[in-house]
Formats: sequence, structure tokens, C-alpha cells
Amino acid sequence: MKKNNNSISKEARRFVLISAIILVFLGLLVRLVYIQIVNYSKISRDVSSTVNKQSEEQAKRGDILDSSGKVLAESLQKYDLSIDPNFIRERRIYDDVKAVLAQNGIRVPKANIKDYGNTSFVWLASGLSEETAANIRKSQGAAGIILKPRFIRQYPEGVFLTHILGRVGADSKGLNGMEFVFNSELSGEIIKIKQYRDGRGRLLNEGFIDKSEKKGHNLTLTIDRNIQFIVEQEMDLAFKKNRAKRAVCIVQRPKTGEILAMAVLPEYSLSDKIADIDILKNFAVSDIFEPGSTFKIVALAAAIEEKKITAQDKFYLEDGKYKIADRIISDDHIIMGFATVEKIMEQSSNIGFIKIAYKLGENIFYNYIRKFGFFSITGIELQGESRGMLADASQWNALSLPNISFGQGIGVTALQIIGAFSAIANDGILMQPLIVKQIGDNIKDYKPKIVRRVVSADTAKEVKRILKAVVEKGTGQSAKVSQYTVGGKTGTAQKINTHTKEYSKYNYIASFCGMLPAMEPEIVILIVFDEPRGDYYAASIAAPVFSKIAKRTAEYLKIPKDK
Repeated sequence: MKKNNNSISKEARRFVLISAIILVFLGLLVRLVYIQIVNYSKISRDVSSTVNKQSEEQAKRGDILDSSGKVLAESLQKYDLSIDPNFIRERRIYDDVKAVLAQNGIRVPKANIKDYGNTSFVWLASGLSEETAANIRKSQGAAGIILKPRFIRQYPEGVFLTHILGRVGADSKGLNGMEFVFNSELSGEIIKIKQYRDGRGRLLNEGFIDKSEKKGHNLTLTIDRNIQFIVEQEMDLAFKKNRAKRAVCIVQRPKTGEILAMAVLPEYSLSDKIADIDILKNFAVSDIFEPGSTFKIVALAAAIEEKKITAQDKFYLEDGKYKIADRIISDDHIIMGFATVEKIMEQSSNIGFIKIAYKLGENIFYNYIRKFGFFSITGIELQGESRGMLADASQWNALSLPNISFGQGIGVTALQIIGAFSAIANDGILMQPLIVKQIGDNIKDYKPKIVRRVVSADTAKEVKRILKAVVEKGTGQSAKVSQYTVGGKTGTAQKINTHTKEYSKYNYIASFCGMLPAMEPEIVILIVFDEPRGDYYAASIAAPVFSKIAKRTAEYLKIPKDK
């Protein structure tokens, strides 16, 4: 009996063992089926995400250059650093990672890798230099550390030309200025990079990508950095001295329309957060104002062109008081009795210009205003350009023509004013203003473009001669430049009180627009101060600043002295 029992016991043990082996095998088989078939896609994704990576990079943004190739805005490559906690945990290399980061001055926020939780991305640092990134890459503990390059926009000149250049956001897209207008040309392409991890955990690119082929195009402006520096230096001093609300200066080459400098004050730092977005507006092109007496060249040129007057024709100036409808119009510089057209311009008589405009009539005067480029977009490559304000001649009342003749009742931009003076300087030909010279090397060149002939060369010559007399004998004497002849016109305009809708007794716009040399101008310069405090007359505020800027600019450009 014992023998049989032993035999049964052995058979039972054999059965149990075989059954256990079969169960283990079946379990492995089920697990294998689950892994290979049921959960294959998930595991494949997990492996792929660990081993294979795909990243996107913004290509290097193009530089913005001045007319001679000096850098005004550039992009420098920096690196953002992050780690992959899941990868580091699996490899058990956190101590190595911490050592590498510490050696490069990067703080490690967690003592243990598990403290990061279940994640494959934790950002640790940004703005690392190429040198730091290279040191990390060659370190033994670099596995699990991710370095992502990005470009930071920098402006080498600091607070300089800010309203023209503009800014870029954190996403490297232009927000305003040239950065916004030419964002697509400057941006370049998005670079997609496929990567994989090698056996040591290092990220390697799948193939070579020539990033230089993807970079954005450079943008070359007509701005001359040295002239811009002269303008900003002189304007900043005068702006602070006169405690003005705003100011603008434009320097233009009349023969080509090129803008050599454009300063708008107050300026702002391109790196600071902007609390008041109004400071971003380019006062030179976007804001309109009543120009005052600088606008008198339109009526003067039109009347000479239409042969309604000559420079020696005389007008009775009403002894400084002239009643039109229910309004009394006065002259600041009272001339008793009669005065020639030349004298009227020299002393900036409003009454004289009303009578000159009457010679033209509403329709002819209106047409010349439009021919000179007012109430029109110039087409300059700047953001937010305004066309100005001008009622159609059919809607003018009894005061419209008299007011507009001396620069009231019309809204203009600074760019339009300098364009009109440049047309006279350019023998009567209005040029489209240019501020962009070139995109890339061979993408697009911007050439001078004639808009139209406004007046004849003879008329322009006569107007230039009269403007020269304004500076030599009239209200513009403080605009004189030693060893050069200058022609120009002052403008002191009352601003409208937004509450009373009447002209203010306290707020003015003081301006001067002039050309040098007077009869063969190489440059035209406009100075505008909005709401200066204290003395507000253009002759004592704007004209002296013109003189300083014109002298330094003429010497820099080596314009031949003509006096």
C-alpha cells in the first residue's frame, strides 16, 4: 500500500509541476499577445517619444541696417534649458545632471528626481550663451538635458530711432515699426528638426540642416545713422529745454525723397514694458495738426504758377486787422499800408495771404493743396500713416479759404509738410518719400519715384528766392547757418481746445521747415514742437534747432559752402 501511495504522490507532484509550467507559459503568452497586439501602439508611441524627438526653431531674424550697412537691429542666438525627468529617472543619472548644471551656474530646484512628478519637460533656465551651451553639451552628464536655441532681438544703439525700428514680441514677431511692417521679410522660415537619442541618451539630429538658408532677409533703410544721431542729440536738448509735449524732426533729400533721419520724441526703450501705447505712435506720419504759416508756401507757389501775382505785387494789409464775416483776423507783425508779396512772406502776414488766396479762388487753391500731396497717403513704408484732414472745396464756408491760406482749418502730417517743401526744393517735382533702401541682397531695391510735377521750375525757383529772403530778413533769421544760404518758413499755430472747440490761448505748435543751400537744396529739414512751455514762437524755438542740425548735417555730408 505504501508503494502505491508513493507512486500516486509522485504522479501528483509531476502534474502540479507541469501545470505550473503551462500556466507560466500561458501567462507569458498572454502578456506577449497583450504587448505585441493589444498595447503595441501605446508602447510604440512611448518608445518613439523617448528615443525620437521633433523640434521647431525660428530661423535667425534678418538685421535692420542703416544706409551704409551699420546694424540698427540684430538677433543674437541664446539657449533655453530644460530637463526630461522621466528619461533621467529611468537612467538614474540625476546626480550627473545636477553636477553639470551646478558647474554652469544653473540652480537645480528639486533634491530628488521623483519630486518633479511624471513629466518629460521641466524648464530651468533661459538666455544661456553659446559658450555655456557648448560646455553643457560636451559634459558626461548631458543626457536628459535639453538645450533649445532661440534668438533675442537686440538694438545696439539703445534708445535710438525707436519709432522707426519698432519692437518684436516674445514669439519673435514684429509688434510695431519696421519690425511689424516687414515682419514676413525679416522673419525667415520655421526650421523643423528631427532628433533621436543615442545609447548614451544624447539628442542627435537626424540630418544636417543649413540654417543660414532659412534665415530672414536683412532690411536696409535710407536712414543715415550719423545724421540720426545729430538730430536726436539736438532735438532731445531742445525738447527738454522747451518742456514740449511731443516733437519731431525729419531730414529729407529732396531730389530723391530719401529720409535721412526721423526723430520722434519722447522716445521709449525697446526693452521696457509699455504702459501707454500712445507713446508708440509715430507722430511724424500718424498724427495730424494745423500747420500754421509753414503752409503759406502752397498759396504762394500756386498764385505765382497761375500768374495771379508776382513777388513785387503789393497788397494793402489793413493795418493789421481784417474783418471777414464775423471774425477779426490779426497779424502778429503789423505792417501799415501796403507791402509786396515778398515782404508779406518775410513778415508772415496772415492778411496778405488771405488776399493772395482770394486771387486763386477756392477751386484752384484746393487743387494745388491736393497737388502738393495734402489729404493724401504718401505711401511711405511706415505704420499708421494718416492722410490728414481737408474739406472738399464745395463744402467751404466764408472763412475756409482765408483760414486755410495761412494754415488753419486744415489737418496735415509732418511728412506732408516736408514733402511740400521738398517739392519746391526739387524744382517743383514732388517725390514719394523713401525710408527703405533694400530688402536682402537681391530681393527688392527701392528706387526714387516721381509722384508728379506740382509747379514749374521757374515758379519753384522764385519761391526758393522768397524763402531765402525770409531767413535773411524776415521771421526765420534764427535759422541762418554760417557759410551756407538757407531758405525756410516759420509756423506758430494755435491748437484747438478739445473742450471749447475754440483756438487755445496757451497751447501752440511751433515749427520751421527749411532747405540748404537755399537755391540748390541738398537737404530739407522740418522741426516741430507740440505744446512747448514758456516761449512758443517758432522763430525762437524751432528755427534755432534747425540751424544747429543743418550746420552739423551739411558738414557731415560735405555739402559745398555757398556763402
